[in-house]
Amino acid sequence: MPIWVVGILMGVQSVLQLIFDVPAGYILDRYGYRRLLKITTVCFMFSALALTFSFNTYSYVLSLFLSVFGWLFFGPGINAYALSHAPKESAGRFLSLRDIFTSVGTVIATIIFPFIILAKPQLMGILVFLSLFISLIFIILSPKDHIKATAEKKVQTQHYFIRRTALLRVIRAIDNLNPASSTLALLRTAASIFYATVWFIVPLIIAHQAQSGILGVGLGIFDLTIVVLGFTLGRLADLMDKRLLVFLGLLIFAVGGMSLGFNFGWIFILIGMLATIGNEMADVSLWTWIHSLNKEQDGEGIISGVINLCDDLGWSIGTIYAGFAFYYFGASWAILISAAPILLTWIIYHLLIKDSVNFLDNIKLYPTKPHFFRYKK
Repeated sequence: MPIWVVGILMGVQSVLQLIFDVPAGYILDRYGYRRLLKITTVCFMFSALALTFSFNTYSYVLSLFLSVFGWLFFGPGINAYALSHAPKESAGRFLSLRDIFTSVGTVIATIIFPFIILAKPQLMGILVFLSLFISLIFIILSPKDHIKATAEKKVQTQHYFIRRTALLRVIRAIDNLNPASSTLALLRTAASIFYATVWFIVPLIIAHQAQSGILGVGLGIFDLTIVVLGFTLGRLADLMDKRLLVFLGLLIFAVGGMSLGFNFGWIFILIGMLATIGNEMADVSLWTWIHSLNKEQDGEGIISGVINLCDDLGWSIGTIYAGFAFYYFGASWAILISAAPILLTWIIYHLLIKDSVNFLDNIKLYPTKPHFFRYKK
């Protein structure tokens, strides 16, 4: 198939997840997290098995379709199951541990990815199937559900639950937490468009370039940077002026993102690290800012649902865009253009901040924020 058709198919996959996310949440709450996780994992296993047959249009579309059903329940199901078993006072640590394992796994996967993508597609299907089979065994051996995660109002990470919130409450929450909330929503949308483009284009380059091992490490640098520097950036957000950190973070992210596609060697890794630092600096500072502005108990939860919606929307737009842009403009210009919304976010933030006079500086508290996945989740 033409590259732009592949982009549309992947974008449609994200759109379907966006549409059916809330109904999937109802099903999770009604029929149980562990039960749905078992069904989901089996769907993923069939999705992987589809790649072990002759790799063609039919097997590819079948794999995409089955993975849509899987992703609808897999991520939210894991979150809800973990929260249902976690003591209320340590729920944040449970999710932090999940994020650490996820990031480490992503780094490992991107390192071996170039070797897999240069082999037959069947090898990728076999490895994914085996990893999911091991996961299924652990799920079967896990304890049964005993309470709903929403029973103790641990909904900050359950975007499918928060999206049921009435529209007027959402608008009021965003307005009360401006300009931080609007900037964060714009940043997450722009960042997702950028990362969707990178994750669509770079594997294509890896498949046709001799120095693909470097690019494999380059894809992992986004998560590796967070593993190494995440805590330091969080402390920085506690100690410095959040407005300044957001301003600098957005600028660094925009410049780094727009420069990323013009060198696919070792410079790619350095610029990728710089862009991630800017992204996380702005993201953490905005969440700390929102925490200081929050007057309503559920304000942060509603914003969490909004930005998860922005994440999904950005991935839908970015994947469809990447297929067309790569086909018509090439890799470098496609990545540069995908980072333009980040620069636009920086400009809008600069305009918004001029009207912001009530800001609580020097809040020595770093709240738990939803982990931002820099790959398709």
